[in-house]
Amino acid sequence: MQAIHTLNARGHLMLGTIRDYLNVGATDMRREILHMHQNTVKILASKGIDYTSLRSALVPKANKHEAAFVFDSTEIDSGAYGPEVLSHLLPLLDMRVTQSVLCGDILCKDQELAFEVLQESMVLSRSFEFTHSTLLYAVYINNLSDSALSQLHTKLEGYPAYLGYIPTSTGSRAKTVLSFSMVNLFLKHRNTIIIGHEDDRPNSENINITMYPLEKFGYKIVSLQSNYFGIYLSYKIERPVLSSFKEDSEMAINAISDNVMQLRDFTVVLDEAKLGYLKNEKQGKLDSAGLANADRNEIAALIQSKINFSYIYNLEHLQEHGVMKFNLMIELKRPGSPPARRLVGLEYKPAEKELRVLTFF
Repeated sequence: MQAIHTLNARGHLMLGTIRDYLNVGATDMRREILHMHQNTVKILASKGIDYTSLRSALVPKANKHEAAFVFDSTEIDSGAYGPEVLSHLLPLLDMRVTQSVLCGDILCKDQELAFEVLQESMVLSRSFEFTHSTLLYAVYINNLSDSALSQLHTKLEGYPAYLGYIPTSTGSRAKTVLSFSMVNLFLKHRNTIIIGHEDDRPNSENINITMYPLEKFGYKIVSLQSNYFGIYLSYKIERPVLSSFKEDSEMAINAISDNVMQLRDFTVVLDEAKLGYLKNEKQGKLDSAGLANADRNEIAALIQSKINFSYIYNLEHLQEHGVMKFNLMIELKRPGSPPARRLVGLEYKPAEKELRVLTFF
């Protein structure tokens, strides 16, 4: 199978509905997941887009930023404030970069909590009086360099509706709130914007069905049926795996195996040979993560403690080697410094109920 960058059963309910309503077993479910993914790859190829080139927009990167840029909808005359915001923000994005763009009002049932998370996380452009979180419209962008993040903030400061941004490169209460509020608007692949269209519209067509002025700023529009876009081309903002959303992890595991089990029941294993490789080749990564003197059991236990703190991605089954694997981004606390983000590659071994460490960088 070709590696699947990400699979979204958290915000898109189709796969779970097929499995539960039709009582589909894991083997047939895996066949359907892979068939849909192959269709996605083929549709993109027919439109001149290589699926593998979209990875930087679909998976988190340890050396890049993510941020939600926040706007006061009451400062915008039009009721259609989303398109108005995008008309100011879209021209500022770098056409050489591939990234996902999400958007939405900031939704939070507890408004006291909403105020607290904004107060503790937001980098302000100007002061403002908090009234209600739903009056705040956010545009969430990933794969931002240091300079891109800084420039976006600086250039947006001239727009009266702009209030500032929420850094979301590492976990926070604000990031979790945003993960429940933001919806995928489009995937920007350099100067091409990929969006979903109606599922009864042929995939041979390319159409912008949104209200957003995407073509106005020189972008080419490529579209495909929303089921393909929603499941395989939608970025998931990292957050702890909640029990009510566990089917997202189940579907991801089902993409590489017919034996679907709960990852929390597995033991993370780091063998001596792999530890030796890490110490020889990745010592700097271990040092900067505060693991310079940790033994293999300590590192394995630390990774295990992070298993349910994010989603899994880069799903791959290497049939010729009998290896099923995925990646996980973990955050390691460091006194006096921001958390260290490290990518861990794990082999899924259901017979032994083990997750064997393959990579750490």
